[in-house]
Amino acid sequence: MLYIACIENDKTSRFGFEQIAATLRARGFDNYLYLYASLDEAFDSIPLERPDIVFFDLRPRTKSEPSNLDFIRLLRQHPLCAHTSLVAMSEFTLPVDRSAALSAGCHAFIQKPVRYQAVEATINRLVLGSLA
Repeated sequence: MLYIACIENDKTSRFGFEQIAATLRARGFDNYLYLYASLDEAFDSIPLERPDIVFFDLRPRTKSEPSNLDFIRLLRQHPLCAHTSLVAMSEFTLPVDRSAALSAGCHAFIQKPVRYQAVEATINRLVLGSLA
């Protein structure tokens, strides 16, 4: 079983990830999708649920939440998240955004709108490839 988490405050994007998870299941990737609407909600739940891979929007959130780069660093330091793959998503694909996400501890960076092929390729490379 593959455990996938998506942190996304946009309802349309969350629905898109539900469709991606359904397509993965149809293609033989048994999975469970955790959806979180905020970084705070995700940070409280991810260490307990321990997904294999976490996709999250890199754009700024509300002022009450940690910055996305701080969120990455905090998850990287959490002992229960040591083997969790982190994937930043953004509609902004400037080299500085990609570099900042990877430097903070992300394993990959994909462009939004997220396409099924990009998610499947990322899962194959980061999660399933390490199991082979």
